[in-house]
Amino acid sequence: MSADRTPVTVVPLDVIVDPENEEAVEAELRAFQAGAGTSVVVVHLRARVVTPRALHLLLRARERAADAGGILCVAAPGPAARRVFHLTGLSRVLRVAATVAGAVRRNAGAGCGHPGSASPRSRAIPSPRRPGPPRPGSSLSRLARPDRTRRP
Repeated sequence: MSADRTPVTVVPLDVIVDPENEEAVEAELRAFQAGAGTSVVVVHLRARVVTPRALHLLLRARERAADAGGILCVAAPGPAARRVFHLTGLSRVLRVAATVAGAVRRNAGAGCGHPGSASPRSRAIPSPRRPGPPRPGSSLSRLARPDRTRRP
């Protein structure tokens, strides 16, 4: 193993975090973080549902990791789970990737391979420009679907 490689601890999170099991899951995650002995911990989120309790739990785990001089990353294979992180803005706070390898790459400063990441190989695609303001006579009615519920 080369000197530039940081050891990584992967912690699987298989359960849906709810009020009934939140304390137990957090205690287990805290024990993994304390016993990891590494500066990088990747939480492998294998549950398809990401609850607000899980988001808060991961934020607290991130704070604990930062206080100890470490880094917490999240690997969320499910696209719905990653979408929750993106919609809540937590993908900017937590290092979220689709795979464990992607989370490790993201920790190294590279992209994680899914939309929203800044990969060194990605190319910026310019946004299309509108030709100008809409014409006075134009309206959005042309975009509306025809009403098919009425019968002649």
